[in-house]
Amino acid sequence: MCPSKPSDNASNISLITQTDTLTVHQIRGQRLQDLRKARQWSAAQLADALTAAGAKVSRAAISNWERGENGIVLAKLSTLAHVLNTTESYILNGEGLQFLPGLHPVSESAMSHDNSLAAQTLQARTGLIKKSSKLDHVNYDIRGPLLKTANLMEEQGHRIIKLNIGNPATFNFEAPIEILNDIAKNLPNATGYSDSKGIFPARKAVLQYYQQKGILSAIDVNDVYIGNGVSELIVMALQALLNNGDELLVPMPDYPLWTAATHLAGGQAVHYRCDEAHGWQPNIADIEARITEHTRGIVVINPNNPTGAVYPKAILEQIVQLARKHNLIIFADEIYDKIVYDQVPYTSLATLATDIFCITFNGLSKSHRVAGFRSGWMFVSGDKSKAGDYIEGLDMLASMRLCANVQAQYAIQTALGGYQSIDALIAPGGRLHQQRNIAWEMLNEIPGVSCVKPEGALYCFPRLDPDVYPIEDDEAFMMELLKQQKVLLVQGTGFNWDAPDHFRVVFLPAESELREAITRIGKFLETKR
Repeated sequence: MCPSKPSDNASNISLITQTDTLTVHQIRGQRLQDLRKARQWSAAQLADALTAAGAKVSRAAISNWERGENGIVLAKLSTLAHVLNTTESYILNGEGLQFLPGLHPVSESAMSHDNSLAAQTLQARTGLIKKSSKLDHVNYDIRGPLLKTANLMEEQGHRIIKLNIGNPATFNFEAPIEILNDIAKNLPNATGYSDSKGIFPARKAVLQYYQQKGILSAIDVNDVYIGNGVSELIVMALQALLNNGDELLVPMPDYPLWTAATHLAGGQAVHYRCDEAHGWQPNIADIEARITEHTRGIVVINPNNPTGAVYPKAILEQIVQLARKHNLIIFADEIYDKIVYDQVPYTSLATLATDIFCITFNGLSKSHRVAGFRSGWMFVSGDKSKAGDYIEGLDMLASMRLCANVQAQYAIQTALGGYQSIDALIAPGGRLHQQRNIAWEMLNEIPGVSCVKPEGALYCFPRLDPDVYPIEDDEAFMMELLKQQKVLLVQGTGFNWDAPDHFRVVFLPAESELREAITRIGKFLETKR
């Protein structure tokens, strides 16, 4: 290394070799982690505190700073020091005060209480109407700031290719005509409330669907709840179960509604890792390591959104064994169970969990291309002997919303019992099968991008090599892509992934538009390598 005249810390650091710089980042990261833990904050809570203070930072960025994978963004250093009640010089080089006078480490519950009091005081003084503190950890970036920006750009005349949401109708996937006809014919019968759990023909059809899967104990229509899509039922199931401080095991990456609904119900989402190196399969050892006395259940999304993974029976059996060992409820999100490619074997979890309390979620939005009808269900199965009180809670919440959309309920019997048009779309030569292949192949052709081949669902979840694309804020990265190339994607941290190195691609657009979108992504990434 060439000699240089010493000056201030910043210039000295700039002379350190790459290996030494990583060491500096790691040392600073350890100091940052110690400061955070002194406040008894999670990385997500520190990210929320920074964002509230005007320096938007993702949870993944905090994790990367602490691991030393990326240096702390200096533009946010002042706010970081203020939030942690320390000095900038302490974070950077260990000099100065570790804690300024007045720091009192606080628990999560106390912090939540303090935030609530602060919000009430601010509202009283200013007249501002603030959102509930219960929403502090609730995020849904699929329809977040990026979409708002895209909509504004469209209003200004730009054509945006939107690959942010799996809405089949937007991409000209037609609903089966027999479903539309049956709903139209039954409109005169759908003008009043139905039973709070749904109409009998729909619930009976759902039972028969699971009987065909091998659950012969599925004989009671009271085990089926029809909902306004699966989303409503997920919220209902968690509201009825979780107390403040309860934990729910949720996959990482996940469909973000599960994490949001857990926090909204007062619980804590504990994310278990799905292993990209092994086809995005759940890491069983990581799941068990995260189980505590507060764990109430485990969420399994199969086929998976956003990765497209389909879990083999052996993995599912191990998850069931963990649930059996630790007395956990299984929440099986199987909305994509009919969208599986290349004849990959698919197993419904409820068929393996006959002695464990299990709730399965499914619906017509994706497989039958009627997302706007909001027609979904949850099915309670397994050992219900100890769950009577919880089921009573589910019944109570189902009654409080009176009933699901009655018109859409008339689609379920026809959809489940008739010709399954989705089979042609996912077969070799079918539109979804071809578009899956195109997206997967084109993404892997971009230097520094790798993508596990999706076995199911409607999405790819490609990885950006951090050595090629050293990203600190993946939402900002996706925003830059949107503004430059007019392609709307969702960053990986929006699915509660813990590093800013992934993004999700919806491969629903027709071939020409899909190719154009990924070509634009490639052009943008070329400028970043």
